[in-house]
Amino acid sequence: MVEQKRDKDSDTIAAIATAPGLAGIGIVRLSGPDALRIADALFAGGRKPSKMKGFEAAYGWVKDGGEKLDEAILLVMRAPKSYTREEVAEFQCHGGPVALRRILEAVLKAGARLAEPGEFTKRAFLSGRIDLAQAEAVASLIFAQTSAGAKASVRGLSGELGNKIQSLRQDLLGLLADLEAGLDFAEEEVEFVSREQMKERIQEASRVLDGICRRAQAGMILSEGIKLVIAGKPNAGKSTLMNALLERDRVIVAPHPGTTRDVVEEMINISGIPVRLSDTAGIRENADEIEREGVRRSRAAILEADLVLLMLDAGEPLSDYDGKLLDETKDLKRLILVNKIDLKKNLSRDQLKKLIRDDPVLEISAKKGTGLDQLRSEIQELIWQGDLSGEDPLVSSLRQLELLKQSRLEMENALKAIEQNLGEEFVAAELRKAIQALGELSGQSFTEEMLDLIFGKFCVGK
Repeated sequence: MVEQKRDKDSDTIAAIATAPGLAGIGIVRLSGPDALRIADALFAGGRKPSKMKGFEAAYGWVKDGGEKLDEAILLVMRAPKSYTREEVAEFQCHGGPVALRRILEAVLKAGARLAEPGEFTKRAFLSGRIDLAQAEAVASLIFAQTSAGAKASVRGLSGELGNKIQSLRQDLLGLLADLEAGLDFAEEEVEFVSREQMKERIQEASRVLDGICRRAQAGMILSEGIKLVIAGKPNAGKSTLMNALLERDRVIVAPHPGTTRDVVEEMINISGIPVRLSDTAGIRENADEIEREGVRRSRAAILEADLVLLMLDAGEPLSDYDGKLLDETKDLKRLILVNKIDLKKNLSRDQLKKLIRDDPVLEISAKKGTGLDQLRSEIQELIWQGDLSGEDPLVSSLRQLELLKQSRLEMENALKAIEQNLGEEFVAAELRKAIQALGELSGQSFTEEMLDLIFGKFCVGK
């Protein structure tokens, strides 16, 4: 892959920029060289759109020929001071889907084409207004499920990650230039940078990258969330716990075992972490065909979980089913919950200690709500491997994380080449690959396929 520049598309794009459904306001957005010409043809008001200055608004009607489509406020943003750095016009109309669709159809008939998913943000990137890390932060903000996730995305919008990566990349480019200059003058034996200096500069770049990678898990959790599964034998109180955490009766609770026969999922916010919470069918063998399928799905969900809440019944001695579940989940991240502590205790803690490693154990009563605040804190402690403080920016996508790891690996290879006293051309080759990975992260290097993959995840209109 080589670094490349692309000319901006010459056509004008349009899309409904607000979410589907009924709303007081809906927006049809246009961007491109013909945006104001199209607005002139459709807008009837006190001012002509093409005569308006940037960041001005006018009241009027959107018309298709002689037919009024809707009352509207027209906003005009002139290039280059717009989101895309192109001419931009927005019709702010009533938010009914029929009215918005009719206006969009008129805009398309007047010469615009329907925007692809994320194309407005893609044009902002291609015009140089934002880097690729900022563009991904836009998507993270749109899809943020908690306030903590939204705050992290806003930090990404400010360009923290891109600026840090760009500075790091420039440092490596400077080192590579010194190395290549030395190679060019190898016969004259002119040393532009010593091997010790090479090592120190690469190590410093690695330390910077390590700081970003250490906080990557926190960023990924905020953007992607975690999968938390409640598991246990029938009638241990799993559904009661799920309802308690959701603070509503989502799952049927009954005194006889086997009530839950499938995996039930819901999203929940626990201490700022978006959590996909799953209640599973009780694990037992002597069940009917339908329940056996539920047990199979439960076991599959357990294996895919980021954290397993393994529930035991304090009112009963440890059973063979409990022992089997403890063994099946021994290699997974888990929290042992001893439920029903409001009842008479018959579960032996000494026997339990023999079956678990150093996994945390928490006593609760899902029915009474006892220990639930501590449970939320324990979940946060077990999952959270970073925080939102500190100087290093947060990573918001798996693509970014993989490129950071790749660059870090290439730096490590460059250090090994120095330690093994290999030629400077080997060190330079590894540095080029590290620089390439950083360039792909921030957008200095890209391919059309890569952009399609990134922006294809956006909604239409952004």
